[in-house]
Amino acid sequence: MPHRNVVSWTSLISSYAYHGFLRTSFALFTDMLESNVNPNTHTFSIMIRECTTSCLSVMGIQIHCLIMKFGLEKDEFLGSALVDFYLKVWNSIDEAFLVFDGLWRRDQVTWNVLISGFADARGVGEVLRLFHEMRVVDELRPNDFTFTSLLKCCSLIIEVEQIFGLTMKYGMDGDVVVGSGLVDMFGKCGNMDLVRGVFDSMEVKDIFVWSSIIASYVRNGSPEQAFTLFIRMCRQGVKPDQHVLSSVLRACAESDNLESGVQVHAQMIKNAYQADCFVGSALMSLYANSKELCSVEKLFRRIENKDIVAWNCMLLCYAQMEELATFYSISLFRELCQSNTLKPDTATIVALITSCRNVLDLAVGIQIHGLIMKLHLGRETSIGNAVINMYSNCGSVLDACKAFDDIVHKDEISWSSIIGSYMQSEIELEAVNLCKEMLAEGIYFTNFSLPLCIAASAKLAAIDLGKQFHPFFVKLGLEGDNFVGSSIVDMYSKCGNVEASQKAFKELEEPNEVSFNAMISGFARQGNATKAIELFQKMEKMGLVPNGVTFIALLSACSHMGLVEDSLALFNVMCQKYNIEPEPEHYACLVDVLGRAGRLEEAYCIIENDGSVLAWKTLLSACRNYENAKMAEKCATKVMQLDPTDHSSYVLLSNLYSREGKWKEASKLRQKLVNVGGKKDLGSSWLM
Repeated sequence: MPHRNVVSWTSLISSYAYHGFLRTSFALFTDMLESNVNPNTHTFSIMIRECTTSCLSVMGIQIHCLIMKFGLEKDEFLGSALVDFYLKVWNSIDEAFLVFDGLWRRDQVTWNVLISGFADARGVGEVLRLFHEMRVVDELRPNDFTFTSLLKCCSLIIEVEQIFGLTMKYGMDGDVVVGSGLVDMFGKCGNMDLVRGVFDSMEVKDIFVWSSIIASYVRNGSPEQAFTLFIRMCRQGVKPDQHVLSSVLRACAESDNLESGVQVHAQMIKNAYQADCFVGSALMSLYANSKELCSVEKLFRRIENKDIVAWNCMLLCYAQMEELATFYSISLFRELCQSNTLKPDTATIVALITSCRNVLDLAVGIQIHGLIMKLHLGRETSIGNAVINMYSNCGSVLDACKAFDDIVHKDEISWSSIIGSYMQSEIELEAVNLCKEMLAEGIYFTNFSLPLCIAASAKLAAIDLGKQFHPFFVKLGLEGDNFVGSSIVDMYSKCGNVEASQKAFKELEEPNEVSFNAMISGFARQGNATKAIELFQKMEKMGLVPNGVTFIALLSACSHMGLVEDSLALFNVMCQKYNIEPEPEHYACLVDVLGRAGRLEEAYCIIENDGSVLAWKTLLSACRNYENAKMAEKCATKVMQLDPTDHSSYVLLSNLYSREGKWKEASKLRQKLVNVGGKKDLGSSWLM
């Protein structure tokens, strides 16, 4: 071109800037100035927006100086670009407001840019003040961008309701953009009635509106409603995007609905999102919750550009495996470390160390802990808590204590974890002392830590200590928490105060199976089978389903009172009505009550094929009481087969032989006990 004017230069600069050639566009701008062609407002706006997009703070200041040199700083078109630059690059509301205040005329775009910046940095009060000035001073009508900016700064339901009122005043409540923002904000505030009201009033619904309402129902604990809306959306011909699909998959995971999740998976494939990392991670979580590990692995390998969330999700799946969890977790972690694009984060380390869950994993757990110390992550609270749990699960309470001491900022989970570790190792007194230290540090009890402290009191039979923990149940507003309430019921019953246990049980707002089990067990310890059975019947009337623990308590209570027929009836109810597979404790209780009544043959028939060591030992003890040497020999032989090192069977049968004058047989049994390395446990007492 022999003659280039400002339009020619600006067109070429704009083209290079549009296609991402930043250096070339700035070089052309410099050439334009050297050619004595003065830039216009459009040229400067392109350069300022490039500085904003690329966060070129110094270059943006230089462009601003040139704008002032050419006397264009008061132009409204350039003013919007400069306000946006100072807000986004310099995070300076003051500088942005100076530019805004110096403009000859402020249009709707300029006001929206300023309001949006204030919404990100200031409170709703200042934003509403600007909104008022926009309408009154410059007499401008707000549009959809204005209202979405106002909604960004809201944090309370009353503020969202005020904005909602303004949208209705200007007739914008039915706008698809504003409606989507209102649905999202009302959902975040938990008011689903208003969410549904706004949604139903909208004539046109785009994918963003559907995404907002589905996410709102998932967020507020209504996964079934979210899935129903998803079906309705698909029937109306709206194609789901990755946000909708991930929300619906979360809904399926929360409702444990794998069948619906498979249908969403089909929609995911149909709409070409099978390789999308965002949706893939959500689908992996769904299959992981349903223990479909093979499906999770296939999904993980099919994701093209895996982010760290997908890797962490796969690690968590391996960590939850019953066997070879550490092997697969370590292998995947090594694979992650070999990739040059991603680095492990805190969640990665937590997922990795979660795979160590028993004594056999301790060596691997120590190595992971060494890596954590090497990376200087041991002082981080979340990682420290995971290390405590790992050592606790692996049976190393001393190492758990060291990991606890290494944490700089100990939260409630840290204290609960170490207290739980001591409880798991049956060091109840130290657990109680830690409870007191926790309170001294200003950390209050929660619905997890308080039951641990109450359980420690129960184990120590320290009712006075338990009474001190009881007031926290009310003080912390946990009356509706059955888990904490059940621990109080259990504590009083184990300490022998059944009256206090009953009172605590009656104070529960909605007792569940755990609460009833605790109270029934309390009556069982007292030997009051009548009340235990009455409470069981009340439990059934309330529609609560008993479990194996319930029947252990009931059979134990009946055993103490010698209620043979009631025991047999309850055992049949357990097996036939509730389809509960009998455990060793159930057989032991049933054998005990039959043995006390002298019905040894009947007890023998019950456990002949399914008996455990505990049941056979119980029957052996009954045989000794009734001096039935013939059956005692059968029971002792069975116990010796199942557990050769158990001394009780040898001693009981030997004593029975001695009582009948069979000294030779008694001597052989005692010698056999010595040969297998068995010995009688030493007695112990709290009084010594």
